[in-house]
Amino acid sequence: MSPKAAGEVAPSVDASPSAAALDRVRRYLDEELGPSLGPGPPNGTGLARARTLFAKLGNPQDAVRTVHVAGTAGKGSVVAFVAGLLAAHGFSVGAHTSPHVYSLQERFTIDGLPVDAEVLLDELLRIVPAVEAMERGGHGPPSFFEVTNGLAFRLFADRADYSVIETGLGGLLDSTNTISRTDKLAVITPIGVDHVEVLGRTPAEIATQKAGILPPGGGAVAARSPDPAVDAAIRAEGDRRRCTVEFVDVETPRRTATTNECGTTLRLPGRGEMRLGMVGSHQAGNASLALRAVGALATRDGWELDPKAVREGLRGARLPGRFERRLAADRPAVLDGAHNPMKLAALVATLQELRPGARFPWVLAFKQDKDIDGALRVVAPVASVVVATEFRSAGGDHPAGTSVPAGRVASAAAGRGVPATVERDPLTALSRAAEEPDATVPVVVSGSFHLLAAVDGATVPQ
Repeated sequence: MSPKAAGEVAPSVDASPSAAALDRVRRYLDEELGPSLGPGPPNGTGLARARTLFAKLGNPQDAVRTVHVAGTAGKGSVVAFVAGLLAAHGFSVGAHTSPHVYSLQERFTIDGLPVDAEVLLDELLRIVPAVEAMERGGHGPPSFFEVTNGLAFRLFADRADYSVIETGLGGLLDSTNTISRTDKLAVITPIGVDHVEVLGRTPAEIATQKAGILPPGGGAVAARSPDPAVDAAIRAEGDRRRCTVEFVDVETPRRTATTNECGTTLRLPGRGEMRLGMVGSHQAGNASLALRAVGALATRDGWELDPKAVREGLRGARLPGRFERRLAADRPAVLDGAHNPMKLAALVATLQELRPGARFPWVLAFKQDKDIDGALRVVAPVASVVVATEFRSAGGDHPAGTSVPAGRVASAAAGRGVPATVERDPLTALSRAAEEPDATVPVVVSGSFHLLAAVDGATVPQ
């Protein structure tokens, strides 16, 4: 980013300084860095490259007490709950999640608010010389994800008491795993099968990769798995690193939670009922894991959990693209980025809690690396129709390119007995789904955060 380039901002509909700054940051990350190698490449070069970049920035990843979150499902939600709980107890908290759904600023929040776009640009301009030095030194350009990590770490270094950081992919070789503080608290959410081309083909193999974030000589909390091999893999890695791992029951909170039109209520022994800011019984499991993690911090760091702050923190947690209730063509809609069978099963369970026995019109599109047949196996029993669509996205840390052809998604749905149609334009697909009978039943849009972004402008909050 040359000084001239940094000062040139393409015209935009919103010509405010913040919009111009955000546009400049986005164009640098998406276009000027070159092809992204993505988070956590399997050969480990991304970790070495990230270490080099962060060293040039003064190792900001180690400046703040950190909660580091890995897992297959619920990572972003656990980050949101942990950050909310800490903020409710009076701490300044930086949270770094990925991917973003509607705006790049979602990745960088302090005390629940997105970091101002002009502050992002200022910080990026300070990082660019280190990026250019890496290119001259033969490391090659850092990826989109590594640079956004650097931005988050620098932003939080002198602004936060705690940071809460979500891994991008896996754990062991993820660029966020450069955090080397001995007091880092690792959190591992439920493990399932996803990204098998990088992480392994069995839950145990994947769990070993996720457990790569366990701090040597430190502490961790992990969601207890129904698969004993998963817990065994995490426990073995903990033993190898001399890291104390506490396994947390997340299934009982899921089973005892209730979800209705007013939201989801978590019930824990000794704490009574607590309303959650995010919807679904699976969020009760995420919230209970987050609460145990924050309890571990309180014990370690010499402060106490306050019951009122706990309720406030859980109630205030929010995250874009997770069971967002909206209106589309005057009809209720649910936008959810669930994209693998495990996450789609949680979405389906929530829909069934709210509308027992109902069947829902679905708008679906997926990235090329997803298990389409597995996804339709979950969706088909509750779908009245599947409107298969497509999207294209070249930017971000998980550049999608062109999605799975809509015809393939429609064929998978039809093969499971669900009426299916193809509308390659996402907005047309949304309109088509909204034409289905029984306008009280929400249209469900899922399969990818890229799809949610594509239909965002055609929906309004409910």
